[in-house]
Amino acid sequence: MEYVIEFITDKQVYLSLTTIALGIFSYLILRGVVIKYFNKKRAKTKLEKRRLTYFRLISNILKYVILIIVLVIVLQINGFNVASLVTGLGIVSLVAGLALQDALKDIIMGFNLIVDEYFSVGDVVKIGDVEGIVIELGLKATKIKDIRYGNILVIANRNISNAVTLSTFNDVDIPLPYESNIKDIDKLMEKIIKEIEKVEIISNPRYLGLNKFDESAILYKIAFDAKPEERFQAKREVNRIVKTMLEKEGLSIPYPQLDIHQK
Repeated sequence: MEYVIEFITDKQVYLSLTTIALGIFSYLILRGVVIKYFNKKRAKTKLEKRRLTYFRLISNILKYVILIIVLVIVLQINGFNVASLVTGLGIVSLVAGLALQDALKDIIMGFNLIVDEYFSVGDVVKIGDVEGIVIELGLKATKIKDIRYGNILVIANRNISNAVTLSTFNDVDIPLPYESNIKDIDKLMEKIIKEIEKVEIISNPRYLGLNKFDESAILYKIAFDAKPEERFQAKREVNRIVKTMLEKEGLSIPYPQLDIHQK
């Protein structure tokens, strides 16, 4: 018991523990400010998204800075010559640098993503086969929330070779029989557009005209705008309206048929 009391009351131990506690306290305050800021702020414009991205990056950097400062102070309190220690670790640092090449690549790429404006927090992007909202852009990794399934994907920054920022543009091809009168089709499309205008998550629906002569049908194109994160639901709504309107007009969607002739 005396040993424990002596250990706790030792000046070096006391100062070390105090330093560590202050470091943890500073980090928790910083983290609380970030969480509070993100809960209140909803970035809409490109400038606001970039501000959020820089704010999040700075908070990540400060976390590591606090850790390094606490470590240096604790070493100094316990009698280590930090300058000599850093000099003596030159060879070790070289070996560690080789071992941490991937981490360095992540950090470098993280800065490139921000400086070159690949995307910002809040953007909806496509990386590989995944389409999602960027929820965090860190020094080592980028977090994306899949807009289709809601899964959280963490991608090492070094693995992001290209990224597509999705726009609000969407289109749907409607296949109709070759026998249909094009003037009647134009009138039908006007009715479909009026129905689509009633959908809350869709804006600026328009009929673009005859798009393609397919094998068993003529494809007519409709375009509309929707938030990238709502694009799948928007397309489902459009498909539902199209099917309903075709049924009302007595039109069916053509499908490939095979004629067999017997001798």
